[in-house]
Amino acid sequence: MIYLYHTPLSNILSNDLTPLDKKQIIANHRHAHLIHFCQNNHLPIPIYDKYDNGKPFIANISNLHFNQSHCETDYALIYSLTIQNIGVDIENANRKLNKNTLSKRYFHDDEYHAWQNSQDDKLWFAYWTIKEAVLKASGLGIRLSLNELKAVFMTQDSGYVCHDKIGKFYFKNIYIGECVITVAYPFDFGVVGIVGV
Repeated sequence: MIYLYHTPLSNILSNDLTPLDKKQIIANHRHAHLIHFCQNNHLPIPIYDKYDNGKPFIANISNLHFNQSHCETDYALIYSLTIQNIGVDIENANRKLNKNTLSKRYFHDDEYHAWQNSQDDKLWFAYWTIKEAVLKASGLGIRLSLNELKAVFMTQDSGYVCHDKIGKFYFKNIYIGECVITVAYPFDFGVVGIVGV
């Protein structure tokens, strides 16, 4: 089971904060949410550390894993007691980008053509967040070329990504308002339930 927590950033941050203050407040919000979860599940208060690749983890609770993301408008946090390599990415589909230039550079050819045929902004952001979430789940971050990853949809909002360097990962796209949230996790676990909290 993977738990998803989502909230608008306006519930967490005020507009007059510096980027460093925003980063600290988001970290504090994540910590408070995970403390609440730990208390409800009779777990100790989480203590954080980082892997050599920079990915944070909870050092004192070996089976509690998390990942977080935020965009200009919203925040998403996922956590699990059963799945270690999880990743999440969130984007607002109203964000103004040069989608054509970015998709030519970062999308697999099949993804680029699918998006060109649809011109659907949510599909564009689905592809983008799939890549980010899968790379975060794998622990590689952006050290792998995004255009080498190809999303294969099995349903309208879920599928998998496979690559020799990272293996195979499931993804699930979740649409909340104008936001596209993608949750990714290793294929070995099969289809996993994602519960909003």
